[in-house]
Amino acid sequence: MKKSIIVFSIFLFISFSMNSITSVAQTNTFSEGIYSIEDLKLLPNVPYKVRNVSGGRTFITILNEDLIMEQSIRFEPNSLQYVLNPMQYGYKVIIAGSGQLSFTS
Repeated sequence: MKKSIIVFSIFLFISFSMNSITSVAQTNTFSEGIYSIEDLKLLPNVPYKVRNVSGGRTFITILNEDLIMEQSIRFEPNSLQYVLNPMQYGYKVIIAGSGQLSFTS
């Protein structure tokens, strides 16, 4: 009986000490300006989600290293999330307007 209580106690201790791994999305919020993906701390080849988290209208334009427009989105206040095309090093991100954009991986 004493042995089974000890084994049960050890099992209970181990089960409570195990931490479940949770995935936490990294969120970055940026306002008007011209940024490189290094400035935004974004990783290349990752499709990020972006949304307007403020009450102002915002416009984003993504230019590749040859300054050719890759993507352009207009955000209404407190918009839905949009998925950006994966970017590479050397891309420029232009944010215009009074809103703030939140980038999530």
